[in-house]
Amino acid sequence: MDSRDAIEHISDVQEWLEHDPDPETRNEINELLTKGEKEKIQELFNNHLKFGTAGLRGPLGPGPNRMNRVTVRRLAYGISAYLNPHAIVVVGYDARQKSQIFAQDICRVLNAHEIEVCLFPRFIPTPVLAYAVRHLKTDLGVMVTASHNPASDNGCKIFLNDGAQLRAPIDQEIETLIKSSPLPPTIIPEAKEITTILGDDVWQSYCERIASSVDGDSPELRIAYSPLHGVAWDSINTVFASSNSGQLIPVKSQVEPDPDFPTTSFPNPEEEGVMDLLLDLAIETDADLAIANDPDGDRLAAAIPTGNGNWRTLSGDEIGALLFDRMAEKTKGNTRKVVSTIVCSSLVSKIAAANGIHHKETLTGFKWIIPEAYRNNSETPIFCYEEALGYATTEAVRDKDGIAAALLLAEVHANCQKNGKSILEKLEEFSLRYGHHVTTTRRVRFKGAQSENCLQSAMQGLRENPPSEFSVGGVSSVTDYLQSDERSSLPLADLVKLEIGEEIRVLVRPSGTEPMVKIYMEMVTTVSENSQIAKAEIQSIGTLDVIGSEIEILLRKYVE
Repeated sequence: MDSRDAIEHISDVQEWLEHDPDPETRNEINELLTKGEKEKIQELFNNHLKFGTAGLRGPLGPGPNRMNRVTVRRLAYGISAYLNPHAIVVVGYDARQKSQIFAQDICRVLNAHEIEVCLFPRFIPTPVLAYAVRHLKTDLGVMVTASHNPASDNGCKIFLNDGAQLRAPIDQEIETLIKSSPLPPTIIPEAKEITTILGDDVWQSYCERIASSVDGDSPELRIAYSPLHGVAWDSINTVFASSNSGQLIPVKSQVEPDPDFPTTSFPNPEEEGVMDLLLDLAIETDADLAIANDPDGDRLAAAIPTGNGNWRTLSGDEIGALLFDRMAEKTKGNTRKVVSTIVCSSLVSKIAAANGIHHKETLTGFKWIIPEAYRNNSETPIFCYEEALGYATTEAVRDKDGIAAALLLAEVHANCQKNGKSILEKLEEFSLRYGHHVTTTRRVRFKGAQSENCLQSAMQGLRENPPSEFSVGGVSSVTDYLQSDERSSLPLADLVKLEIGEEIRVLVRPSGTEPMVKIYMEMVTTVSENSQIAKAEIQSIGTLDVIGSEIEILLRKYVE
């Protein structure tokens, strides 16, 4: 017997079925209805994907709480309602499951609303799309990608006409328009406007601009490289060749785009083990440097040889310090500006002060970073970064760009070689001059049916009952960023900062996309000679691990 009558809101499910053009997701819904999978259907239909990092992102599947053709078409309807007729939108896509289909659906809906579309002819990295918005002078850009999420996910990232990510209040406006729009028909009406399939000239223009952003002239450099089954290989290989910045040696099993990401379940280079094949290749080929992009090419991870046959993965803050220091060396003037986030290492502010460069902090995310970077026309942004491997190194792309950042890191290496030192020795120089900075991030994940409420309970508990001391020392100050503070130019945010003495800083915030609380910790130790650095590193890691564990225990206690 069919169990459809037992399903609540069955009319909503039936209406969705009538508007779903994808036989795969229609079959999934019908199978759930036939089996009477009430809880699963409720989960798919009683909620909807919300705008997060500059757009939508989530698991593939049927219903408004998943990424599918109906969800994507509704997004396009919302964009159409926000834009004026005869506006122009540029659309790109990566190589994930259904990315090209989603891009085509977006084009059809926009065309039906008298909006002209420029569509890339093949998959591209996200930075190319961000570049194209300003290069083509379009009113909006849409990139179909889920960045570094698992293979089961997809998404859409939106860029405004300034080439920067979608941000408030426009994101709320578009989300309201999406929610108020009717479900789109299975067959989109014939368009009055057309979709122009771009040639390779926009991509080539991007490659030329990025290649010209560095000095180059280091063809002997050997770099192990992985795009992690993503779409950055063609672009980064072209850029390195054009700029004469070295030879890329790719991980063969990861160089071709593959939506299943067969060698890694979570293609985020921040995750443990994801760079193992890259490091194996670096050792095997005696490379000078190892670098990886995430699947859509907007992040950069890197590792360096330590001189004893081993390799060390650099933290996002270490890469940020190296890239910023190089930009400080390459540029002049008292209008220069660097922007980082509040959870980044304090090292960047010290490098900025030593070089007479203005430094600004923002909340986490490039949707905050880029508007701050270009807020004041009298200031010249030379570098922006966030500790999660995101770097903006050129004005050409007003978003994080893992390809441009890789090129600049190669220049850092070449410059170090010219001065008779290694990147590791360059980092040691930072420690001697500014103090040895150790940063680490701890992720506290919550599971189960109440996971959505856990974050609020954990943060509320920390806010109302912050610890006065840890086993390693007493808390000297507590700052709640949900409370108005005239000294801070930052918007109110669900963030708590704890300071332990003058050396340790801890920031705690909930994730915006997962049932998880993130703990960002930094310890700064004064060292006067190189021989002290290793000991300071070990002690700092141990101290921060103790603090992280004790905070995790507190957070879980607040949730009980």
